[in-house]
Amino acid sequence: MRTLRFVTSLALAGALSACGEGIPAEAPELDSVESALDCAALSAPVYHRIRPTTGDSLYTTNANEAANANTTYGYTDDRGVAFHAARATGTGLSPVYRIYSPSRGEHFWTIDATEKQNLVSTGGFTTDEGIGFYASKTAAPCLVPVYRYSHTTLKKHRFATTEAERNSLSAAGWVDEGIKLYAAPSSTQPVDTKFTLVVIPDTQNEVVNNSTLIDHRMQWLADNKSALDIRFVVQTGDLMNWDTPDHIQYERASNALKRLETAGMPFALAIGNHDTAATCTGGGACPGNVNTNLRNTTTFNTYFPTTRFKALAGVYETGKSDNAYHTFTAGGLNWLVLNLELWARTGAVNWAKTVLAQHPNHNVIVITHSHQTSSGSIEQSNGGYGNNSPQYVFDNALKLYPNVRFIFSGHVGTSAYREATGTQGNKIYQILTTYHDSTTNPTRLIEIDTAANTFSTRVYSPYTNAEKQDGSKFTISNVSWVR
Repeated sequence: MRTLRFVTSLALAGALSACGEGIPAEAPELDSVESALDCAALSAPVYHRIRPTTGDSLYTTNANEAANANTTYGYTDDRGVAFHAARATGTGLSPVYRIYSPSRGEHFWTIDATEKQNLVSTGGFTTDEGIGFYASKTAAPCLVPVYRYSHTTLKKHRFATTEAERNSLSAAGWVDEGIKLYAAPSSTQPVDTKFTLVVIPDTQNEVVNNSTLIDHRMQWLADNKSALDIRFVVQTGDLMNWDTPDHIQYERASNALKRLETAGMPFALAIGNHDTAATCTGGGACPGNVNTNLRNTTTFNTYFPTTRFKALAGVYETGKSDNAYHTFTAGGLNWLVLNLELWARTGAVNWAKTVLAQHPNHNVIVITHSHQTSSGSIEQSNGGYGNNSPQYVFDNALKLYPNVRFIFSGHVGTSAYREATGTQGNKIYQILTTYHDSTTNPTRLIEIDTAANTFSTRVYSPYTNAEKQDGSKFTISNVSWVR
């Protein structure tokens, strides 16, 4: 097996020159003249894996190498089989060369021997890894064109064969460099590009006297996991209303969430002011320093220790889920859920910035209790007893990173929507879902379609089988997902 050569950190070199992100040399001369070709020879699956931290692609016919790249080198995004090629030369086939640039942290494949030599000699691709596989330079009825795309920011290249793949890459800012070779089509099923994300609003009124509504919601979600293709559930704070000596509200909320755990559904929780020692019986302020009380989440973390979060990938403070991030894959893309404490401390904000910077290839979903006002604008206050305002958090962290896509919050009002543009041009979709309902159990459902570049949302109450008719139902198009 050919040894993979990877680097742990990218010290990206300057632009190389010409093609897309600078790959020199002209594309191979690809025409539609059918050559004498044994189509059966192109039977080897070419596995495609992506390293999420850098965006680098690996294409290999060696299943062991693909598996090793996943477990050892961080190529954890399995895109299945890209297309089929040949492992050995044959009639009408040409070698597809595999080279590597340590400075760019990029693997590259080309069927053009001149392009390969130019890249090795002067383009920074100093590591020649030999022949990756064999394909055709010309079209044939049994073959599909393989397009190459480049990305200026990532300084990476990627292949695509289907219209859906090409449309998705183009929508995400990849540049079409044209047909670079011909191969046999993939026999794998296409990636399921649709899935549902669930946002649970403030449930504080659902746990005061009994757990009927919260239990009903969680069981409904568990029962509809497959039907709705639910991949992740978030709750935006004030899960409880106040604490009591017997912690009965925590008991009710904890038992309700066990229904999701039994169903194997990952979830993340944002901490609201009512989930802390700042709120006492009846909802009033507890005695003592209110800011210190706000950061006292001992009971919360006793009932919701970090071990309960299936997709947890990191925390700000050891043993506490107040500030944490979770990762998952859905719709063929990588996702990161960042739950950030209410009216966050500067240290927590700085930690969040490192998380966002370290995951440039993840679509980021931020959940925090207070972000929008009831009218949808960004909250300017820290509540009078927090640390930094939501506007501070947005300006100094969230709007700075191009991978931030959603911000979900609660705390006030009922429902609101706001769209903003980050400093790097990315659209940030901010959705408020609160309600404070005590007679039904409103639940926001967000269906994401990564192929159509859309998301649709509605607020549904499973207890009464009714949808909210308050403007909370809408569809957003032309979403540029991180790919």
